[in-house]
Amino acid sequence: MGSTTPHGESPAADPVTRFRGIIQDVLDAAENSCGVEALERDLERALALLQRNPGLRPQFETELISLLDSMREGVVELISFTMHDLRWPAVEAAIASRISAPGRNVSHLRLHEAMLDAFSDSWRDRDLYTRFQDRD
Repeated sequence: MGSTTPHGESPAADPVTRFRGIIQDVLDAAENSCGVEALERDLERALALLQRNPGLRPQFETELISLLDSMREGVVELISFTMHDLRWPAVEAAIASRISAPGRNVSHLRLHEAMLDAFSDSWRDRDLYTRFQDRD
């Protein structure tokens, strides 16, 4: 039996598979808690994995973009947190297209706008996260 991390993530798994596991950890934590404090550790894990594997960016972008239509608890936090640092144009464009799409899901509009705001230096929600509190 191979070793796993506390979250069931195999250290030998490829980075995309590990990222999917971290996504699930974030979504599970968001379903079972209130506030970003419970998510921040897993959000940091997600960001670190994305930063360590720049050659897999297209696959990671696909994973993140696929979350945009589900809008489960934790999606806004995951995308906002990681994209505030990374600012990947493909993810930004995918969010913008959902905002401007005819017949868009109006209930998701504010959530998409909140994610798009994270691409700005003046992101309104950045102070919710320890990582961004000390930035000017």
